[in-house]
Amino acid sequence: MPYKQRISSQSAHWRWVAGCALAGCLSAAALAQTASPESLKAEVIYRVLMFVTWPPERDAPEGGLQVCTVGESRTEGRMEGSLQALSGRPIRQLTVAVRRIARADQLAGCHLLYLPAPQPALRPMLAQASVLVVSDTAAMLDQGAMINLQVEDGRIVFDVELDAARRAGLVISTKLLRLARFVRHQTATP
Repeated sequence: MPYKQRISSQSAHWRWVAGCALAGCLSAAALAQTASPESLKAEVIYRVLMFVTWPPERDAPEGGLQVCTVGESRTEGRMEGSLQALSGRPIRQLTVAVRRIARADQLAGCHLLYLPAPQPALRPMLAQASVLVVSDTAAMLDQGAMINLQVEDGRIVFDVELDAARRAGLVISTKLLRLARFVRHQTATP
């Protein structure tokens, strides 16, 4: 008889665990439905940071992982606010710090640059920097962005320009590449 009671209590325990997991999933689904596209994009950017490796000379634990923003429109302001919510969150042994830049000479120290629209003045500096450029404007993959975020069927998807990331000395994990909607890669791997 004790054996039968143990099965019943284990079964009840697993039903309770499954119920909690289901409640958590429903809460997450409800949160996703009420979250703004900007906050969802910021969360995707945070997750992307976990799967990118910068060259060793870019590791700067004392400065944290610098997420930089540029732009002035109202939509860009909402995105910047959502990115600011990432400040202080951990990525490996680093902490995320978010700051706004206004000029190309302020790019130093940035690990990721959220670039909502083409910025011709930044292009020469970006070509020589190990900075992950992220945008949410479709044409930006042709303008130097390495990751482009889009809303598709109510969810955030992303495309990757792998060659641009490699030219910048960045390594994007294959785990992240498998999650991408589209990976653009034209040059052969050495």
